[in-house]
Parts: sequence; structure tokens; C-alpha cells
Amino acid sequence: MTTPVLFCTEHVWTRFGGEITAAAGEIEVVQFVGGQQISDQNLQRITIAFFSGDSWPADTAAFIRCCLKAPNLQWLHTFSAGVDSPVFGTFVNRGVRLTKSSGSSARPIAQIVAWMMIGLSRDAGAWTRAQQAHRWEPRLQEELDGANLAVIGMGPIGAETARLGIAFGMNVKGCRRAVSGSEPCDTVTFAELDDLVRWADFVVLALPLTTSTAGLFSAARLALMKPTARLINVGRGGLVDESALVEALVTGRLAGAGLDVFAVEPLPPESLLWDLPNVIVTPHNSSDTNRSNDRAAAMFIENVGRFRTNSSLLDEVFVDQVGGTEPPR
Repeated sequence: MTTPVLFCTEHVWTRFGGEITAAAGEIEVVQFVGGQQISDQNLQRITIAFFSGDSWPADTAAFIRCCLKAPNLQWLHTFSAGVDSPVFGTFVNRGVRLTKSSGSSARPIAQIVAWMMIGLSRDAGAWTRAQQAHRWEPRLQEELDGANLAVIGMGPIGAETARLGIAFGMNVKGCRRAVSGSEPCDTVTFAELDDLVRWADFVVLALPLTTSTAGLFSAARLALMKPTARLINVGRGGLVDESALVEALVTGRLAGAGLDVFAVEPLPPESLLWDLPNVIVTPHNSSDTNRSNDRAAAMFIENVGRFRTNSSLLDEVFVDQVGGTEPPR
């Protein structure tokens, strides 16, 4: 077997190079340093690539372009759990093996969901505005204990969100395509989604974006939610009809929203979502912690050992699980 050549960021090699080498037995490296060009000779050498969280978002485009130009790339591992970007379809259709890091960011994302639920139920924005204006404004608040939480999507993020909801004393139900029985809460299929939406005080979207989930929360489905309910989206912006959501929030048809993902990213400055007092906006950043990146790297290192012995790779993605087949512009 020829010596594999890894393409990774300088940070990954500095921090994990020893562990990667131990898992691979023997490996060479082409390091990505932001702003520097990779020579055609080095692009030809690359057989493995690790798209790590430290390159997101500033260096993502440059790193992926290098991977697309590497003609002998055999395997790409991504730190992300989502592979809905069309570029991933490009790699898989080219015959490149694709693996991902599902679960590596489940805890920090679920913690952001919990923070959003607390912030929305306690109207933390009003307290922030009062603090900035030096106003002393006590008020009655809502408790999460006893509230109904619907978690749509029961992968690692959804399951961790459900566990935190249970810890808060909430009534938690999940929803997924097929119920396995291993979920941490009562779970139904999408056939019962509308009833679940009517029941919920908080609806959390933790779904991938696919042809079947795009626009899942249309204007009609948003209208099923209680006027006192809040929507939290940590999946993908395309899951929701954003214009319908804005209208529901502006008119008071929906009590609030916590949003980490959007139809267009970065969220345009002119979007009304920035200034609505009943909305929490985070910049698609809920997974970005030092520990989640370390967990993603650990999953990659585990797969390096498997790749070396021609064993099955953990969390491998196949053609029907990825986005379209056109590379990004």
C-alpha cells in the first residue's frame, strides 16, 4: 500500500499530527495555511483530506477548492454532521469516500437550544435592553417546567436536546422518519407531525436539509403552532419558509423564535429578523467550540486507523444522503 498523503490545516497537524501518524502507521502531509497556494504537484499527491472545524467559515471555500482540484483524492472527512451542500455530492459522485462527524457537536448545539428556550421564556432581550438603559424592570416570567417540547429530528442533536428538555421538567416528544425505540422520549413519525406541532410550546428543528425536508415548516404548518409557541431552528434555514416566519413573528401570530440557521447566510443586514424583539439570532455558530472540534478530530483519527486496515469507516455517507451534484460557484 502506498503511503497516504493527508491534506489538513496547519492547526490540525500541529495539534493532532502525532495521533494521526500513530493511527495511520505511516503518513505524509500537505498542510493548508490560509492565504497560501497549494502547488499542483502537492495537489496531485493528496489522497486523504480532513475538512476541520477550524477552517470554518473563513477558509472553507479555499480548502474545498483544493480538495476539488486533488485528482487522486480517495477519502474526505468533514467535521460537520450535515452534508446537504451540493459540493459533497460532487465528491461522492466522483468516487471519493465521504465520512462525517455526527454527534461531535450535539452537546454544544443542544446547550444553545436550551439557552434559547430559557432566553425566550424569560424574555432575556427585554432585560438586556433595560440593562443598557439603566432601567430597573422586574416582571413576571415563564417557567420551562411543564412546557411541551417537540423535537423534530432525533439524531444526536435532537436526542441531546430531548434529554436536556427532560432535565428541565418539560414534556418532551420527538419526531423522526422511523422510530427505533432507542429515543430518550416518546417519539412519533412524520405522519403525526401536525398534531405534534399543535401540542408544542417549543418546536425545535434538528433536521438535515433534504428533498423531503426542504420547506417542511411552510406557512400552513407554522399556522398550526400556538400563538404562544416558539420555534427554534438549529438544522438548516431551508427547513422553514422564512418570509412566512417573519410575518408570523411581526404580527404576533407566533410568540418568538431562536434561529442559528437561515435561508441566506450570512443573514442579510436588511433582514427584519435582526431587530425583532422576540427573536434570538446566532450566526450559524452553535456548534463552534474547542471541544466539538476536538471530538470531530477524534472521529477522523479513528477512521484513519480503519482506512489503514481497509475496515468499514464510521459515519460513511453514500450518494443518496448528500446534496446535489454541482460544485459551489
